[in-house]
Parts: sequence; C-alpha cells; structure tokens
Amino acid sequence: MTQEELREIYKQRLEKEKQSYISKIVKIDPSILSKFKHGKFDLYPDLFNRLEAYLLNNK
Repeated sequence: MTQEELREIYKQRLEKEKQSYISKIVKIDPSILSKFKHGKFDLYPDLFNRLEAYLLNNK
C-alpha cells in the first residue's frame, strides 16, 4: 500500500471516528496525523504500519 492509498483510507475513517481517538489507539501524535492527512508529511515505516494495521483491521 502507498502513502496516498493509506491517506485516503484515513480520510474516509475520519468521517466516522475522531483523529484524537485514532491517535490515542495507534500511539501517533495528533499533529503528525494531521500533517499526514493534508499531505505535508509521509509516515515513517513504523508509524505507517501502525496506522495501516489499525485502519485495515478495525473496519
């Protein structure tokens, strides 16, 4: 999966869940998730894997 694909899945999820909740669950700072959402920051592999696992396994 690419950064862009994950970004789109994340944006869709934000329609149902709050960023602060997702941040708490995946242990990624909300400011990093915000920058990722707006395309200003690509996630490092560890952060990418945590967010991807959460988004794909908790539909």
